[in-house]
Amino acid sequence: MQLRLKLSGNDNEKESTAKQRVKQANERKAAANESMQDAWQRLSQSSFNDKERREFEAARSAYSSGAAGRLSTGKFTKKEALQIGRQVLEERERELRQQRIATTLETKPDNYFVITDDNDLPKMMDRLAEEVKLQQNDAWFQRAFELFNDTLIRKKLLDRGVEIPLVQSFTEWDTETSGTDTRIDMSGGYSFWLPLLNEGYYVAYGHLTDDKQCTRSAALDIVRVFIEDAKHAKAFHNTTFDYAMFLNDGLQPRGFRYDSMDAAQIMNEHEKSFGLKPLVTKYKEPIGASHLDDFTFEDLFGNGSPMVYSPEIVGIYAIKDVEKGWLYTKWQIDMMQRYDDLHYPYFQIRQYLYEVNTTIERTGFVIDTDEMKSLEREYEPKLQQAIKDLHEAYKIDDEFLYNMSMHLKGDKIREWCDSRRKQIDKQAEMLRSCEEELRKSNPATKKYQQLKQRIYKYKTEPLAPAIPQNAPDYLHEFNLGSDQHLQYLIYDVLKIEDKTKIIDKKRQRATSKDVLELYFRDEPALKPLEEYSKLSTLLGTFIKKIPNAFDIDGRLHTQLQTVSTGRYSSKGYTGKDNTLYRSDINDDNFLDYMKALVAAEKKTKKGTNVQNIPSRTEEGQRVRMTFKPPTGHKFIGSDLSSIEPRIQAHRMATEFGDEIFAEMYRKGLDPYVEFASILFNVPTEVCTEKYYKSVKGTPQQVPAYRKAMKQMFLAIGYGQAFDMFYKGVIPFGIDEEQALVAYKKFDEILPGFKGMVEATFAHLRKYGWTATIFKQKRRFPGYVEKYKRLCQLMRKCGIADKNDPQLGKKTNRLNRDDRSEFWELMRFTGGCERAAFNHTIQGSGANILQLCMIRVYYECVLGKCWEFALTLHDELKAAIPNDQLTEEAPQLFDDIMTNTFHLVLPLDCDTVIETEWMAEYSASEWDYKNNKPKEETK
Repeated sequence: MQLRLKLSGNDNEKESTAKQRVKQANERKAAANESMQDAWQRLSQSSFNDKERREFEAARSAYSSGAAGRLSTGKFTKKEALQIGRQVLEERERELRQQRIATTLETKPDNYFVITDDNDLPKMMDRLAEEVKLQQNDAWFQRAFELFNDTLIRKKLLDRGVEIPLVQSFTEWDTETSGTDTRIDMSGGYSFWLPLLNEGYYVAYGHLTDDKQCTRSAALDIVRVFIEDAKHAKAFHNTTFDYAMFLNDGLQPRGFRYDSMDAAQIMNEHEKSFGLKPLVTKYKEPIGASHLDDFTFEDLFGNGSPMVYSPEIVGIYAIKDVEKGWLYTKWQIDMMQRYDDLHYPYFQIRQYLYEVNTTIERTGFVIDTDEMKSLEREYEPKLQQAIKDLHEAYKIDDEFLYNMSMHLKGDKIREWCDSRRKQIDKQAEMLRSCEEELRKSNPATKKYQQLKQRIYKYKTEPLAPAIPQNAPDYLHEFNLGSDQHLQYLIYDVLKIEDKTKIIDKKRQRATSKDVLELYFRDEPALKPLEEYSKLSTLLGTFIKKIPNAFDIDGRLHTQLQTVSTGRYSSKGYTGKDNTLYRSDINDDNFLDYMKALVAAEKKTKKGTNVQNIPSRTEEGQRVRMTFKPPTGHKFIGSDLSSIEPRIQAHRMATEFGDEIFAEMYRKGLDPYVEFASILFNVPTEVCTEKYYKSVKGTPQQVPAYRKAMKQMFLAIGYGQAFDMFYKGVIPFGIDEEQALVAYKKFDEILPGFKGMVEATFAHLRKYGWTATIFKQKRRFPGYVEKYKRLCQLMRKCGIADKNDPQLGKKTNRLNRDDRSEFWELMRFTGGCERAAFNHTIQGSGANILQLCMIRVYYECVLGKCWEFALTLHDELKAAIPNDQLTEEAPQLFDDIMTNTFHLVLPLDCDTVIETEWMAEYSASEWDYKNNKPKEETK
């Protein structure tokens, strides 16, 4: 049976509407007659992602079995099916969690002890003391203690009269907490594993259930001495987090010296996951954990807090965690000793950093907010003026916007205009038709009034004209935050040559910060854009953001992170609202506070990336100068001078017998200046930065020879062919002939450098990894296989090596697919080789700085109560009490930076005293008697 609607008139709009109604009516009829089996079959043909497919199949299965029904009436839709599926899966998971919890409770091992009574705490501590005693006579633990104790830094500190207590026990610990904010959240239970006694304990005191549990003060006080004793080494999985939790609990933890998560990265930084459960599951048999289940926290408790569950089930889970943690830790130590001396970088350096890094992160900076607001008032008008100047300089007016719109969105705009013209013609025809029909209609009828209303609407609400400016894709403003808009301005309007490939071969027409900085240096036409970029970043990223990014102590903090080579960088982080914090926690109000902490979300933006604050511009320096030392303190800071070329010189001398580089440092010369003079055949005095700056912009201007020399070392170290080296020195004013002569002469003058590079690449090609001078490895999965394949292709077309001057021409001998593969392999292997060599140098420098950090922590922070404010790249900064700022203080920092680790050439540093960040004074410029710069006492 067909459903028909009687149509009147020849109105095109009515006809279209009628067709739509017919379609809808047919759909309703089909839906009414469609069986659910047909509906499921219809929806099964829909497009699903993996998650949606699981939900759909779960819904269909549950509906078929009668376990689930419809959620609404009407046509059965994909949305409803997926909603049914989500409910089914959630209920299924709830049931599974209940089953897992029941199984966990029923199978609780006899050597798991959940402590919920204060009276049981002393007996627990007796067992801990017994474990410590047993470890003194155990051969494995004696070897482990030797790894902890026999370190270069401990011996160095002993020579300085500072003792790191000898490790005498080693146990596995963990905390269960209200959340993951490392400044606000608190623990509600802790667990530990006693390896030789084969026993685990969980102490509950912060659970939000009606179950019996210990008093918080009793639970924490009884372990305080042990937690605060550095001779008892404690292991965790993510040590810095648990260290922060104990600090939040009011303890002063020490001996937090092992982190199985960090050790996992030393062993293999390419693990798919560094979570304890995935690692234990992966290595279950070799670590001896086959008797333990693989339940994760989410398997038992979902995404909630452990504090809302009973102490018994959380306790069993927590003890299993520390047992797994211990088995994994013990296996790690055995493996690190067995393979490639991996234990060396871990125990010589990494074991000390958990306390050091956390101390730096929690110290933070005092910010002069009044000064910061003053900067905002000063720079905001300048930013608005820069925007105005930019629009005027580039003539960003209606014509500019029209041309940009047609350039970027022309096809869509023209398509819209064509469509709109048709719509306008159609509306005109409909208006004519309505007016004609109105003349024939009876004014007394309803139809007459409807026609009048429609005619009125057509006349008073005409469609916008079919011009580009009315198109949805037309650009009515120039957006300085848009890559597309900047690309149009830079590459299409200003015709700036695209130099993106100097930064990244895989990109083109980039407007990223690194590429823009390259253009700003060389393109006067971009001066207005540079000014805007500078001011907008200054205000948006720092001046306006920093005063709103403080943590609970009213200071600005930053979160440390390490890049692939081990150098430190920093970033902001997310935490709970500062108003939640309370310092007056006691046994009476603790559980109420825990309830508030558990309920609170971690979504407040805090901290910032302090390393990105410009240091070479006046504006950036003024922002840094709002960073103040605490009252009664001054900053003292130092950075290692030229640490990376010094490490190169060290390797050349010790591994390849080439002393020329090292000898220059021994003589106090600047090797970059000396080598620039030799390779570019110019007088030494014109190669210095000072001379370059003094004649810049004058007729006597010279190329930046020293910078070009640094680029030369990078190019040779990264295995770059001449053309890539030359591109890198063009901005320094070096012509092609000069560059070619210097490039060819380099190996003659510095044969050890090329030997070092080639030996590094040879090791990489054989083993797929390189290491620092402290044996810290970096692995490059797939490199060995892909380099072998590249060699096959090079042989196939007669290429001698990757530096073959006719490399590009010879690849034409390959077929299309092989040639495409060749260049992809060149990019991949080249990237690995640059990173591999860089790791041996920059990574070694990072290791040396980490040793310096350890000395600052033990000698200055623990020994003298200084504040450790910052570490970035090659720089350390501390806040020293005024009464300790004597002539010996900068001498101590000099000794830390240059005498903690020895190369075959002297290390150097630049130590300064600061009244605020960037207000620097050398040791000789400081009046120690009056605690002021000498200039201020004249």
